Amino acid sequence: MKCKGFFALLIACTTLSLHAQSVKTHTEKGVDMKIYETFTVIKGEFMTPPDMRKVNEEALYQGIRKAVIKEMEERGYKFIEDSTAQLRVSYVAGSYNLTDAGVNGPLGQTPAATASDINQSRSWSTETREGMLVLDIMDSSNKKQLWKAETSNLTLEGGDFDHAMEAVIFKAFKKFPDKNKKKRK
Repeated sequence: MKCKGFFALLIACTTLSLHAQSVKTHTEKGVDMKIYETFTVIKGEFMTPPDMRKVNEEALYQGIRKAVIKEMEERGYKFIEDSTAQLRVSYVAGSYNLTDAGVNGPLGQTPAATASDINQSRSWSTETREGMLVLDIMDSSNKKQLWKAETSNLTLEGGDFDHAMEAVIFKAFKKFPDKNKKKRK
């Protein structure tokens, strides 16, 4: 029973940390995304150094592919496997360790226990695992970028890269044009 409670707490903490992430989107001026019918997802770049990867490149591609297909199909676009698709969805993803360090100066806001502590500086450092994802949607015929979503500083502590990517993709596509919604006059 304790295990279930811990697991629920872990999921809640991960979900709360993901909701705080911001996603920036950009649609090219004068482009009506609703005129497009079909899309495909192509393998993008995985920018994490090989010795730091916690997920393999193929698993990352399959996870992003699955999430993108789900979001695009919910908005009325049709997925096709081949190069005849009108839109090409690609990505750049990665994770990295971020070290933050500083010096609090003499005493470091800590009382000196001995006279020799008075001139000692207090330094600190923290290391976190962060990630980034950039989604690009291009017109297949002219290779022009039509839509872009990006996030960085995606905190991965207490969660994993796959769930973080799914959450970011979900959040990014909230701002994507929905073919199922009619325009208001």
